Amino acid sequence: MRGTEYLCVKFGDVVTAIEQVAVVKGLAMWEVERKLGSGARKRLIVPARSLQPLQPATA
Repeated sequence: MRGTEYLCVKFGDVVTAIEQVAVVKGLAMWEVERKLGSGARKRLIVPARSLQPLQPATA
């Protein structure tokens, strides 16, 4: 979903979903944005299967 934060298994970073941009070989491809250490942001295209929802913390 747009604007939702996910854990990107490919990079091991938390990313924000921007939009679905294509379907390649039956797999949805999403444009995501990840934050770099200096506060800069980088946009990447990744398959939807590499995005895992963040689990809420349980006490």
